[in-house]
Amino acid sequence: MLRSRFAAHAALILALTTFITSAPARTLAQARQGSNDVVMILPFENVTTNHPEYNWVGESFADSLAELLSVVPDLVVVSSDERVLAYQRIRLPLTVLPSRATAIKLAREAHATMIVLGTYSVTPQQGQTPATLQGSARVIRVNEGRLMGETMPDGRWATREYDFGGAITTLQKMQGQIAYQILYQRDRALPFSQNQFVQQATKVPSRAFEAYVKGLQTDESDDTRANYFKNALHFYAQDNAGAVYPQAAFQLGLFYLKKHDWKQAAEYLSKLQKRDPHYAEATFYASLSYFRLNDLSHALASIVPLTSDMPLTGIYNNAGALSVQAARDERRDAERNRLLEQAITFLSRAADSSPDDNMVRFNYAYALFLAGKYQEAVQQLQAVITTDPRDGAAYFLFSKALEKINRAEAAQAADDQARRFLQPFYAKWQTEWQRSQTIPGLSLRLRDTFNRSDYIDLIRSNTAANNDTNNSTQDLLVKARELYQAGRDDEALPELRRVLTIEPMNAEAYLLIGRIHLRRGDQEAAVSALKAALFWDSKLIDAHILLGRIYLERGDRAMALSHARSAVQLDPNNQEAIALQRQVETGSR
Repeated sequence: MLRSRFAAHAALILALTTFITSAPARTLAQARQGSNDVVMILPFENVTTNHPEYNWVGESFADSLAELLSVVPDLVVVSSDERVLAYQRIRLPLTVLPSRATAIKLAREAHATMIVLGTYSVTPQQGQTPATLQGSARVIRVNEGRLMGETMPDGRWATREYDFGGAITTLQKMQGQIAYQILYQRDRALPFSQNQFVQQATKVPSRAFEAYVKGLQTDESDDTRANYFKNALHFYAQDNAGAVYPQAAFQLGLFYLKKHDWKQAAEYLSKLQKRDPHYAEATFYASLSYFRLNDLSHALASIVPLTSDMPLTGIYNNAGALSVQAARDERRDAERNRLLEQAITFLSRAADSSPDDNMVRFNYAYALFLAGKYQEAVQQLQAVITTDPRDGAAYFLFSKALEKINRAEAAQAADDQARRFLQPFYAKWQTEWQRSQTIPGLSLRLRDTFNRSDYIDLIRSNTAANNDTNNSTQDLLVKARELYQAGRDDEALPELRRVLTIEPMNAEAYLLIGRIHLRRGDQEAAVSALKAALFWDSKLIDAHILLGRIYLERGDRAMALSHARSAVQLDPNNQEAIALQRQVETGSR
């Protein structure tokens, strides 16, 4: 909620957002056929002789660089999950470090236009001297088949390698520096500093980071894997006031899921928050774990919110199936009807997205049957048994639905097939049906595997749509900057208002509006815009400096000093911030 001092700012947003422009979502293939680069990072190769215990360092480069490079709007990063899929598609074991030719093949499988490779060597710890490493990274332009570089004045192509080295305790810092260097080489107008990348890379405590990466490299059935992840969680919480290390919690949850330890799987998978990268998959499996624990309320509470955020067939199917199960158990008519209606909604969406999915059709048919929509249930079941003519449960339900719509001959034929394929359960089911007109033995069909491929496609499609909006915003900002620099403020302001119409939280637009008002001599409007800029991005140094100067001119040295110190704290080498602080402190003595 905005505080009162931002009331004017809130009003400005309301005035500017009279219409919203929504960019059409593109498919993954369309996103990757556009002008954006797609980069894939492979684990770096440990070339040290007889020291495989440092192989985890190579995997850490792949994961860390993938996360760090993803901050650039026009760069699509192949995630670690996508990388695994690419390995599987070309039948390459994950433990194999590919040659350059195979690396390019992997990149093409993932539709990547750039691929990052690297090697490193380690000097083991000696006494109190920590282990050190030296290495280099390089980037291949996939379509050109050559290393990234630049054309020299004499016309020669000069390739670029990115060297790194130092104590292994500074590994994350090296990764931040490499990410910056790669992006800067690609685009000299990169709007981020190397320090920002280093700060992002080192946000996870080094001990937690090392334990996590080592856990990833340990065999999935080895209890040592769980111990590494528990250590990662412990070290992270120790240095972050008890906070959860989401990646470690996710991997630990998957570890227990594979062991069918549903209680611990649900516990760790439920620790992830909506902002965390693996939230959707973790929540999907947490719901499944709760279901295995017969905790239907928690299972539903986990999966239903996902249907809004992640409209995937598997999520719709499980949310619908669990809703059907809850309806079967519910004694209150109103709640039972609500749950059935919810189930039908989810399952109809799943059937629309995957019309040939028998699991979905069976669950959908059962929901329709329980809701008394027998003719529609018959249509769904007809498709199920046509695809799988040995599905005894489908035949049994089919026969009962046909009975309900008075198709006795067809019902008898379906019942004969149910009797044939449902052994040894048929007699028990039939007896219960004759007694109560229910089928308690019939089980709903839940998807037990999260479809990462569909999830990745959906994320990339959403990212492409967001990038379309971001690119449009950036184009408008570039134009506004050019107009401002040319002194054409009256033309720059409409462009900035268009930016805020598309992206009401754009701090840079407010900063530029503040500059324009300040140049016009309207300090009140400038202060309002600059405060708005800092509200959306508290690390905007220029806004702090401008506000500091305004408050100094007004004689409010306390506020001027506060903004000057904030600016210096953000960048101790910023000469304007240093000069402002000195000016304020000198005048206050």
